[in-house]
Amino acid sequence: MVPCCFFVAMLAPLVLALEQSPDMVIKEGQSVNLECSQKKSSNRVMYWYLLPSEKNSSLTQLVYAYEGATAVVEKGFESHFKSSKIKGDSITLSIEHAFLNDSGTYYCAESEHSGWALQQSPDTVVRLGDTITLECSGLGNAVKTMYWYKLPKEKDAGMQLVVFSVEGGKADIEKEFQNRFQSSGTRNNHLAVQIQHALLNDTGTYFCAEQDPQ
Repeated sequence: MVPCCFFVAMLAPLVLALEQSPDMVIKEGQSVNLECSQKKSSNRVMYWYLLPSEKNSSLTQLVYAYEGATAVVEKGFESHFKSSKIKGDSITLSIEHAFLNDSGTYYCAESEHSGWALQQSPDTVVRLGDTITLECSGLGNAVKTMYWYKLPKEKDAGMQLVVFSVEGGKADIEKEFQNRFQSSGTRNNHLAVQIQHALLNDTGTYFCAEQDPQ
């Protein structure tokens, strides 16, 4: 009997230095490998995340792996999610006998430090018209570029770049956010963005990322 249900794996890297498998549609019960590769070599931690397709769902960490160590699958996902170690510049997430509720957007991320490379503001509920500042701090000392991204809450929405700034330089805010988003740029590995007079369409998940100099 051919399965009639499908799950959709949308793949989206959190930082520009990562390459992932293309988007795919899988029949329920099939198995799939999701590949993530990094363009340069260094000691690092790599991660897989899932943003389920259900409305108002939140980003969930599935896997983390330190260079040279066995990957750790988070509790609750061990039954049919497996992960390789970091091999060279790559890590593979395997979904065995996929279920419909595995549908969502899968994100790969990496850190070049022995732990989280970035710290950012916690989840926040904001009232319409309020002003909020999102804070992001890096743990390293190298001159780098820092970014804020937005993932809107709408189904099948794509990641949007909000602002980026090189250490010591001014912030470059993307055109569609220039009206109410402000930032003073990256200073001492810290990049903040202020959202003035929040509107309903500002709702979403905001991610901070950094890129070390090549």
